[in-house]
Formats: sequence, C-alpha cells, structure tokens
Amino acid sequence: MRRTLSRRALIAAAAGTGLAGLGGRAARAEAPALNILSHRVHQQVATSADRPGGDVTADWVKRNGRPLSWITLDNAPLHDRLQRELVLGETSIDAAYVLNTAISPRLLNLLEPLDPHMTAAPVEDFSDVAAGMVKAVTIDGSLRAIPIRHATVGLFYNEALFAEQGIAGPPTSMEELIDFAGRLTYRRPDGTAVNGFAFQGNSHFNFLTMAFAYDAPLIAPDLTLLPNEAGMVAMFQTLHTMFEKKILPRTMSAMSQDDVFTMIQNGRVAMALAIMGRYADFNDPKKSQFPGKIKLVPMVASAAVKEKVPLVATSDFWSVAIPKNAQNKDLTWSLIRALTGRDGTLRQALNGNGPVRSSVYADPRLVAAVPQARIEAAVLPHARPPLPIFAEAQRAADVMMQTSQGVLVGVMTPADAVKELRSKITPLLKA
Repeated sequence: MRRTLSRRALIAAAAGTGLAGLGGRAARAEAPALNILSHRVHQQVATSADRPGGDVTADWVKRNGRPLSWITLDNAPLHDRLQRELVLGETSIDAAYVLNTAISPRLLNLLEPLDPHMTAAPVEDFSDVAAGMVKAVTIDGSLRAIPIRHATVGLFYNEALFAEQGIAGPPTSMEELIDFAGRLTYRRPDGTAVNGFAFQGNSHFNFLTMAFAYDAPLIAPDLTLLPNEAGMVAMFQTLHTMFEKKILPRTMSAMSQDDVFTMIQNGRVAMALAIMGRYADFNDPKKSQFPGKIKLVPMVASAAVKEKVPLVATSDFWSVAIPKNAQNKDLTWSLIRALTGRDGTLRQALNGNGPVRSSVYADPRLVAAVPQARIEAAVLPHARPPLPIFAEAQRAADVMMQTSQGVLVGVMTPADAVKELRSKITPLLKA
C-alpha cells in the first residue's frame, strides 16, 4: 500500500532534516576564536612552527579548544584601533599588545586590573621580569599589563673599519666614542665615504639615548623636567660638533631606522646605535658586506657620570593586556600566562623575540642561537624607556626630536635648545 504524506507531515519532516543537518554542522563547528590585537611580529614569534621555538600557542589551543585570531596592524593604527575599542560598551578584542610609547594613565585605566588574576593564578616567577618595565605598566599600585618583548639599543661597530684606521677596540666612554668617530670619518681605498657615527634622526629615541649617556634625561621618572640641564647642554654640543665635522651623516635629521641598518650593512658607518636584535642581520652574508665583522657592545656613558651610569640601555618594550570591557578575561589570562612564563618566553626568544626575563638569557639554547644574548642580558637590568608615562608623552617626544634636529643643523644653540624644551614641555606636564 502506498503511503501519502500530508503537507503538514512533509513540512515537519523537512524541518527535522534541516535541524538535524544544522545540528551536525554546529557539532562540527569550531569554537569561537580568541581575538588578539598586535603587530605582526608578535604573531610570528608566538606561532611560527618553522622557527626554533616552534608554535608557542599550539598546546594552549589544543588544551582549551579555542583557536586564536590575530588582528595585526602597524604601530600607529594598532593603537588607534585599541583606543577606539576600549571606550566601547563591550569589545570583541580579548588581548592587546601595547607599546610603551602609547601608554598613558588614561589607557592604563581602561585595561583590566591584573592583580586579582595574579593572586588566583600568577605568572610564573614574575620577579624575573624586568622591574622597570613592570613599574611602567602599573598605575596607583595596580598592574595593568604584562611585559612580553623588549627592543634595546646597543652600540654596533665595524671591526674591519676599525682595523683600517688602526683602532684596536670599541670605545669605553663617550669621550672615546667622539675621538674614535672623528678618526673613523674617512674615505676608504675603494672610494667609499665612511661616517664615524650615526643613529636614527627622525625619532626622539636615540637623541634621548645620547642624553642618557650624560645622565641627562629629558624627564625623570618622577616627572621632573630636565633634572640635569648641564648634561643636556653637553649632549647637544656633542651633536652639533659631530655634525659640523661631518662625523654624522649630512642627512641625519631625516634618517630612519632602516637607513641606519643599511649604512651598517654596507660599511658606510663605523659605529651606530641600533636595536640589539638586528645583530644577525648585520652579520648575515646574504645581507651584509661585512659578515662576522659587525660587533656589538652596550652603549657607553660619559666618563664624568660613569659611576652613576655604568652603561646606557634605552629600551622600548611591548606588554600584553586585557581590555577592561573584554568578555573572556579568565581564558585570556590563561593564554597570557602561557606566553609570558619561562617556557613561553624562552621559545619566543628562540623565534626572535627580545625576552624580558633575565634568566632566559642564561639558557644554553638561547646562548647558542642568539650571539648577542650575553650582552642583552648584561644591559637588561639597566634598561629604561626614553620617557616616563604621562598623558602628553608623545607630544614631548616630538618636541625633543624637533629641538635636537634644530641643534644638529645649527638652527639653535645648545643653551637655546634647553630653553626651548623647558618652554614647550612644561605645559605638557601640567596637562
């Protein structure tokens, strides 16, 4: 006997089939991803399975059944996006990487207080993390982010060029650096013009590295402006003298970080300030004309302040934080613990990250893989950001850069430059 389905039964059967299909797909669907806002380099050092440290996040993803979605942007758009997300009623961003130059009291107050999380499930051996960096992401005694990456400046020098000019080794003081730089400003036998010294001139960062060499910060940690005016004047005078003598490149004020890197690799500068993590690139036979000849030492201080400033270590650093208006805070915290614990820090360091834990530099795996590890370890306890955290820090940085450039090319005297800094930055500290 042939059975005929009523229209209602047919609809019900179809609906049931549809729901069953939907249920099957839902069962197979992936759990929602945890969203991470970062620079691409953070994703690379954390997830590159083909690098020595491997994918640091793989075990966490497998254990928690939650994939990670990395939203990667360059520095400026990254922080613009973060600021917009933080003022929403709720954000889809679960974790965010923050550069120290973007940190302000306003931003820190929009991030999740981490002390309760640290109490419930602390980051492994947190005292091993660079104390100065931890202090910078703490406001009113409340920890708001976990330092995860640093980029510290060192003094690179070309051993081959030193030998050509009969100079035995790197300078041990700022005074020696100035002397050596003068003798290393020359034309090589093949006609290549060499500058004795160079650094990035289109940023405040290394102008302040030079100021630290005279124990003359622009702004002290307690927000005192120009605590050592005489030292700042001396630094400005050094800049102008070296520029006048053509020790520094004529295009110095417009030079980017990449311009300096190229000069080092091509042998057009004898000494330069650059990020220590570039050591391998400067000695790579595929990229450098002087493989194995580019050496690294900590940046030196003036002999007059050597006891107080044994070495100079200006450092930018990144921290990872949880937005206060995020939705998956406990889960995100477990990921942060995995990334910033000893093993996570070591493995990311093997992948090219600048580790913020002193102990990691003693690990034989890192020592074998990273030639500059011993030097980075020595400077890390001395590392400090170019400026302390305050609301108008970026504007103060711009003033420092523009004023330094003015001194460099002789638009203003060192003494007038200090007056300019005081005049323009005092209102920013009161804002």
